[in-house]
Amino acid sequence: MLQGKDIIVFANEWGRHPSSCQHLMTQLLEANRILWVNTIGMRRPKLSLYDIKRAAGKILSWVKPKTANPVEIPKHLNVISPLMIPYNDIAPIRRINRQNVISAVHAASRELGFRDPILVTAVPLVADYVGDLGESLCVYYCMDDYAEWPGAAKEMLQELELDLVRKADVVVAVSDRLVEMKKPLNPATHLLTHGVDVEHFASAQQVTGADVRINYPSPVLGYYGLIDERTDQAMLVDVLAAKPDWTMVFIGNARVSLESLERFPNFHHIGPVPYDELPFYAAGFDVAIIPYILNELSMSINPLKLKEYLATGVPVVSTPLPEAVRLSDWIHVADSAESFISSVEAALHEPRDTESLMRFLQSEAWSAKAETLSQIISSALPDSSGRK
Repeated sequence: MLQGKDIIVFANEWGRHPSSCQHLMTQLLEANRILWVNTIGMRRPKLSLYDIKRAAGKILSWVKPKTANPVEIPKHLNVISPLMIPYNDIAPIRRINRQNVISAVHAASRELGFRDPILVTAVPLVADYVGDLGESLCVYYCMDDYAEWPGAAKEMLQELELDLVRKADVVVAVSDRLVEMKKPLNPATHLLTHGVDVEHFASAQQVTGADVRINYPSPVLGYYGLIDERTDQAMLVDVLAAKPDWTMVFIGNARVSLESLERFPNFHHIGPVPYDELPFYAAGFDVAIIPYILNELSMSINPLKLKEYLATGVPVVSTPLPEAVRLSDWIHVADSAESFISSVEAALHEPRDTESLMRFLQSEAWSAKAETLSQIISSALPDSSGRK
């Protein structure tokens, strides 16, 4: 594991529902110092309740950072939120953002006494800052095909990511598809699939009685996470109509209208819940589902919830995302409403080899992933003579 290093990380806000980048960096905090730079999103903001709330949170983080981020900050971690204006695809705004970010990072680095920091970024916009932050190494941690995100400034993100992949000393990608896309541009591209907090999610297996937060008629098909354009609502409508005795529960922020689903009495939408409480909700699932549409974005994603679901001990049914197919020894894969229904029925009645599954998940823990990342970074760091 890396030790005694100074690390600058660009990612989504620390303290929100933790991303894979946050999970990995948490593992490195014990022996390293980290400056975490909260960044703006990569979608163009809309006049939606979701985006208005997110914008308000961003503004508060600039004006009153301690109020905006009330979560406890671990030892060896420092968090900053440089002033960044959305619409980075407008050239003058992009220049202002660049100046603000570089100045804020330099000021924080000086205050902390950082020396030759390692730069780790989970967002393509950092392409504008590479080489100007005093870093000894740049690592691009690629979690998605960002240009394919709904509402993304596609051309700008394609330009930024291409630039970042070429500038980075190391690229680490979370799926085979992403590795295939990045490796021709940067041979130092490595696969590092998502890990899982096994103990946290396995605690769902011990939750009983009144501690279970979902109380709907069984069988309950459960989903948690962002609900957006990736969700195959047409397929879910067919499932709800065909199985009125099944209950479908979605937990999380909805970025799209759920009107087509909410007209069914057996569909229920719960707002976002804290990460720490997810096992209490998952304990009420009979089957956990990932009903994503297959498109350019979903073909490259590796949903964090795949292994989290598995750790709860609940059977899982997913549409055939490549990363779900990779785990088909443990996950049912279905490509239509009919096969989805059949897979749920099979999952409800099949015996579960929980012991083998938990052994597999222990090998996929975040500590193991952080060790692999440390090895990748260490092998790329300059030696005392300045050579890589």
